[in-house]
Amino acid sequence: MSEQKIVKLSDKDITLYALYLLGGWQKRIHTEDVALKCYELAPSKFSWVKYPQYPDLAPARFALEAAKKPSHNALVKGESERKRTAKNIGGWMLTEDGVQWISANIARIEQSLGKHLPMGDRLLSDRRLNELLESKAFKKFEDSGEQAEISHAEFAESLICTVNTKREILNDRLDQLYSTAENLRRLEIKKYVNFCRKNFAAILGGKTEVENDKV
Repeated sequence: MSEQKIVKLSDKDITLYALYLLGGWQKRIHTEDVALKCYELAPSKFSWVKYPQYPDLAPARFALEAAKKPSHNALVKGESERKRTAKNIGGWMLTEDGVQWISANIARIEQSLGKHLPMGDRLLSDRRLNELLESKAFKKFEDSGEQAEISHAEFAESLICTVNTKREILNDRLDQLYSTAENLRRLEIKKYVNFCRKNFAAILGGKTEVENDKV
């Protein structure tokens, strides 16, 4: 691949593309996995200076933390695993705006890298979507829409969770579903996620507004 073309790509370009390739549009990805993928894509930009045979974590982490900021359009959500707490589960994931950014920039990035690389684990996303589509809660939503009467247990089961699952995990599962639906253009799943955020706001953290209101 042409080093001159790679130089034209920013750390953000390569890092967000690496996150996408690892399936970051449907699940959280460990910072070190993102950094390693960046090194595989562009070793000259993501390696140590004195020992270029080793990947450098810092450029990818800095790019992810910058992309998370509202001033950078909040293209990712998450945090470094070192900042993991009871409320912050660690890892990185593309937001809805991040998925749209990838769609708008992927051709440019892949052209500079010199080849097309496959996206994340499509089989995993298909399995998760199928589990949702077969759930009692989603079938009720399909039949009755906004008037669907779905219990807490049915809602949790649709996310492969239980009534005892922590709200942080429930919110993360909903984010994963929404990003996957955005990437695969599954409008009905985006509507279901919005329905759940509104109707189970107390369980999810007391939010009174739908977080992902664009469908």
